[in-house]
Amino acid sequence: MATQQIVQRKMQITLKSATLSADLQGRPDTQWELRCADPFSMKSEYETKYWISAKEGERPPGAATYWVILTQHDMKVNTKPPKEGGPIQPYNGFYDWMWKWRIDSRDHFNCEDAPEPEFQQNVVQPTPMAPVGATNGSAPSPSPSFDVTRNSIERQTVFKGAVEATVATDLVDQSPEIILGRIASIAGVPPEYATDLWNILQHIGSEAPPVTENVEVEEFDDEQPPPW
Repeated sequence: MATQQIVQRKMQITLKSATLSADLQGRPDTQWELRCADPFSMKSEYETKYWISAKEGERPPGAATYWVILTQHDMKVNTKPPKEGGPIQPYNGFYDWMWKWRIDSRDHFNCEDAPEPEFQQNVVQPTPMAPVGATNGSAPSPSPSFDVTRNSIERQTVFKGAVEATVATDLVDQSPEIILGRIASIAGVPPEYATDLWNILQHIGSEAPPVTENVEVEEFDDEQPPPW
């Protein structure tokens, strides 16, 4: 089970078009519907939508690349059965694309100078298992120097950060300073470790043949954010 926290990402999105739309209360022309390339997909053909409040008489944002702060909301519902058959498995929240993301404030759009949000992420809690050596319903006392559950969570946290850093689309063609700062934020490591981590990530799989992405990503998320 995933534990939801307040999670934000500062990243770049590629805006394809912006059109006026009504808010959830039915008031016309109160929001810009932003049709964008999905920033959490490695494939440029996948698209998603975000909404920001519209100011009266302003021109729509032009097709370009913008810095935004995305806030994580509810987890998406998996509707696709496994390729090998069997029941549909719910998402566990391990990857960012499993969540619904919104631009919660107009100030979070076109905000290149905004500070980087404090790094936070959801951690998939491991399923409790009976300790080795338990007999007749009793369990041996855990070692006071080693917390198995905490160690498992920390390992998953580091791995998730490494995966996100490897596939982060907003690191492409950026300066070394931006890349290392973003790596430190994504992976949750001190800045002095970012260089070593980035070097390691760049060489992961360098001897292996390229693989194709097999992640299923929804083309659109039509759920609008709350009215402004």
